Amino acid sequence: MPVSVLNALPRAAEQLFNPELQRTDGGSLDVKRGRYITILVTLLLLAYFYAFGKSLAGPAAGCWAMLLAALDPNILAHSRLVTTDLYSTLAFVAVLFHLYQWQIKKEKRHFYYWCIAIAIAQCCKINNILLYPICLLIILGYRLFHPTKFSGRTFLIQAVVFVLIHLLVINAAFLFYHSGMSLDDYSFKSSFFQQLQQSWIAGIPLPLPQSYIDTFDLTQFERESFTGTANNYLLGDLRYQKGFWNYYLICWMVKTPLLTQLLILISVIAALINKNFRRPALFFLLLPSLVIFVFLSNSSVQSGYRYLLPVLSLSLLALAVTINQLIKRMPKYAPLILIAALSIPVVIGFPNYIAYTSEWLWPKKNAYLYLSDSNLNWGQRQKKIQAILQMHPEYIFEPDKPVIGLIVVDINKLTGIISTDKFSWLRDNHQPEEVIEGTYLLFDVKKLP
Repeated sequence: MPVSVLNALPRAAEQLFNPELQRTDGGSLDVKRGRYITILVTLLLLAYFYAFGKSLAGPAAGCWAMLLAALDPNILAHSRLVTTDLYSTLAFVAVLFHLYQWQIKKEKRHFYYWCIAIAIAQCCKINNILLYPICLLIILGYRLFHPTKFSGRTFLIQAVVFVLIHLLVINAAFLFYHSGMSLDDYSFKSSFFQQLQQSWIAGIPLPLPQSYIDTFDLTQFERESFTGTANNYLLGDLRYQKGFWNYYLICWMVKTPLLTQLLILISVIAALINKNFRRPALFFLLLPSLVIFVFLSNSSVQSGYRYLLPVLSLSLLALAVTINQLIKRMPKYAPLILIAALSIPVVIGFPNYIAYTSEWLWPKKNAYLYLSDSNLNWGQRQKKIQAILQMHPEYIFEPDKPVIGLIVVDINKLTGIISTDKFSWLRDNHQPEEVIEGTYLLFDVKKLP
């Protein structure tokens, strides 16, 4: 996705001022400095949290929303990575915020901001295509309860503006690469798009760049073929080319802080009771979350909690509104106690937030029984494990065949999402002694089966 290039800006700036610059570290330093851009994007996300919370329930709610996001270990985990997940989350929140300002607050200029935001969202992550049906459902649903005079002329103008902004933003993001090609001119990999080439629309020039269309084709091909994709794993069960209906529900329970889960449950109940907040919560927070859950749960590729970051963001916004209301009825020291309690997961999870699991899951060495993949190990502790292996020469690291001794193995390899059968002898016959850095398991194998 085009937003990925933003993480290359630090290196681009270095190369501009030092054209002869060359590195032999395999890009390690460039990746590290590229994370600074993601951190800046996260700060912008926090600003949107404040703005959205303020619009929903006042400045105090905005402050709570921003604080809740800043103290969430999952947001912290992805705020330091060179991926598109935080960009996508920012775009998702921005789209709903500007839609709220336009539809509910009646601030007309936010229609243009919304158009730009939803177009940018398409350049962040392919899943953001869900924003189109989500926004349509919100607009139709809210107008069902709040009928307004409908102007065909206004609608036509807005529709034209919406399309033009989309074409301009998406084409510009992809540098207008081969815009105007028809489906006949493509070499598709997925059977879905190959079938489209046999339809009547195949000869129509598309006002979109080739790279953008190819993104959908390659994603569909991945779902059809599972090429380069890890097996789906949940609760000890491996599946190939088939997902779990409850995968993301389990992800939510395992990865979301326990206190946050309890407070969100209270927030849902409070939203149903509070007449003033009921409809905004239903249409702008609950409805988008349900659409995401349903879509992801029906996917054949299920890759981790990071796809739930938009849902987490909307949940924290609802939580901020509820806390803002409840805190007024509590003692003056209650906010400090709550902040301290919310900070516990941050302290416990530091610095390896990717491997964070909720406080109810104990001992942590059993986390692999629930989840693996990017939920626990995304290669973030590779250097650390090498240092540990040097300190413990008795450890046997990922042996090629069953052996006796102290064995260390990557969680993802143990669960079988990659190298499915390699460690089945270890997975099926032994229990780990401890977890190392949240991402590797240590086994004490005294005899072979």
